Amino acid sequence: MQTLTEQINRKKWWHSPPHDRAAYKERGIFLSSSYKECEFYGRPLDESVKVHLSNPLIDTEENIIKALFGKKSAQMDIYETLNNTADLKTRFRLDAEMYRAAKKNGYDAIAIVTEKGLKKIREEEKLPRSIELNIFDIMQSSLRVWNA
Repeated sequence: MQTLTEQINRKKWWHSPPHDRAAYKERGIFLSSSYKECEFYGRPLDESVKVHLSNPLIDTEENIIKALFGKKSAQMDIYETLNNTADLKTRFRLDAEMYRAAKKNGYDAIAIVTEKGLKKIREEEKLPRSIELNIFDIMQSSLRVWNA
């Protein structure tokens, strides 16, 4: 059976380029597991992206924040607030903090799944269909945009 990392590397990923080119350096590159999910962020690129990861952190967003910062952290408070608002500036700030903390702990990406997806991983050792992937180094993907 393939490891979860091998499953991530085998998958096709979709990307909608950000409006701000500096976003890649601040928060990494965000990919979606389907074209349709990626449309939420804007028009996806015409071609899918392949990745080459070795140590992704895979869990629900809430569990990732708890693991990186603790249950009673400011980041957890921000996450809980974001569930009730659509503040993009705060969302981007939290993404950047998660990016820096996970990178500092030796991860090369964060793969966010739902509770249902996490259950599939635990029971079947298979990735769910719906995943959001944040890669820390654009060179670990087949994506080449804006000389990032």
